[in-house]
Amino acid sequence: MRWFSVLWLVFFITGCAASGNNSQSNNGVSRLAKSDIDEVIELHQQAVMAQLKRLMLKLYKRNPNLRHDRDIRTIKESVERTFSREVDFIYPEWAIIKRPTDIIRLSLDERFQGDRVLAYIVGLRKMLMASYDNHSEFFYLTSIDQQKLYNSARNIEIAAWLLAKKRDRDGNLLMLSDSLSGEIRNLSYQRLFGKMIATQDNLAQIIAQKNGRIIKTFVVRAATLVFLPI
Repeated sequence: MRWFSVLWLVFFITGCAASGNNSQSNNGVSRLAKSDIDEVIELHQQAVMAQLKRLMLKLYKRNPNLRHDRDIRTIKESVERTFSREVDFIYPEWAIIKRPTDIIRLSLDERFQGDRVLAYIVGLRKMLMASYDNHSEFFYLTSIDQQKLYNSARNIEIAAWLLAKKRDRDGNLLMLSDSLSGEIRNLSYQRLFGKMIATQDNLAQIIAQKNGRIIKTFVVRAATLVFLPI
């Protein structure tokens, strides 16, 4: 009965997210090797990736001049191209950068001259996938760490704060997201970040309860804004 409640909660949170991917492991022998918790993990991962994909689409629409391939493909094609690549795909622009969170910081560095949206999303995607130990399917012997999931949620909070606050020397935001002064108020970015954070936090709690372990909690402070290890 408890697992039925958990699964119902997951479906409520994820809605129809990543509906095109839900058939990935829904047949044959692979399902026999999955427990209920494995399917719960996959649903959460599909949800957070769908939310991240939506964020990239919104950021490109809000910052059309930042898109590196705007002259050769549509925004939707750019987004699909990014998410069709393996998470370990090597982008030459930041091939020597080891930590995904450093790619996020680079995207909001005034000196960076590349596609800020692409770098921001790629950094977030790599960081989030690392919280799942870079697995996209989960079976009985596959395990993930609730602390990594929790830390990834806090890192999303930091990334969202940086996006909203980072400016150039003239006071202009490096990437536009929420509405500026004089515009109609737009909270859609905050809601989207909130969904991503809730997805990761929810799964962290489920895994912690399953494993009988305690999550070491942190308070994200604007004064420090240090990304947590994954």
